[in-house]
Amino acid sequence: MKKSFAIGVIILTCLLSTNRIDAETKDISAQITLANELYHEKNYQDAANIFTKLIDQGVKNGYLYYNLGNTYIRLGNISSSIVYYLRAKQLIPRNANLEANLRYAISQTQDQLSPPKKRLITDILFWIESINLIEHCIVLFFTNIIFWLICIGSLYYRKPTWHSMKKVALTVLLIVFLSTLIKNHLLLNQKIGVVTDKVVAIKSDRNNKNITLFKLHEGAIILINEEDKEWLNVSVESEKTGWVAKKSIGY
Repeated sequence: MKKSFAIGVIILTCLLSTNRIDAETKDISAQITLANELYHEKNYQDAANIFTKLIDQGVKNGYLYYNLGNTYIRLGNISSSIVYYLRAKQLIPRNANLEANLRYAISQTQDQLSPPKKRLITDILFWIESINLIEHCIVLFFTNIIFWLICIGSLYYRKPTWHSMKKVALTVLLIVFLSTLIKNHLLLNQKIGVVTDKVVAIKSDRNNKNITLFKLHEGAIILINEEDKEWLNVSVESEKTGWVAKKSIGY
């Protein structure tokens, strides 16, 4: 009796959880639809408010970031548009419209700084920047399955062809695994920020009284090297480095 009751509770909990998830999904879809309608009606601020609210609730979606970036462009908030275009690029890296809009937004800034240049490793593994982390994981999953299927096949068919196939599959699996690790490392450690104040002074150290090394303007894209409480160590085009107040940077 107790066992049947426990099973019933588990099933009921699963059903309620499923219904709750479905309801949340429908609510999110309804809010996105409303925000898109407001955008097309040129009610950009209300659209931005809805998009921002969804993001604050934990919704992570490349097209949501992209739409918010477009909305900020319409509102004349170039720095915020670049922030969300860069976020969107991590999730939908091959979107041509996103690339075009990001280039346009950068062209509207005074410094016109593009995202950090590619590293040697991303030049060699050229597909890393055009495939997001989830896609990397999916490719890794299926490559792993194919490798083990070939291994099983080679046990039954002891022929040179199967042995060669196993070597090729292992090589591909290792490359995909390495690519996935590098992609994850870059996402965790290569933080890109955007200047959100009109003008910021990049200091020689973590104090406003220190020497100003150079200045950047709203919308400038920088690489964040280190965080220290209320300060960020940033670099521009790998040549200029200094400290800036965290409150002046969006990322």
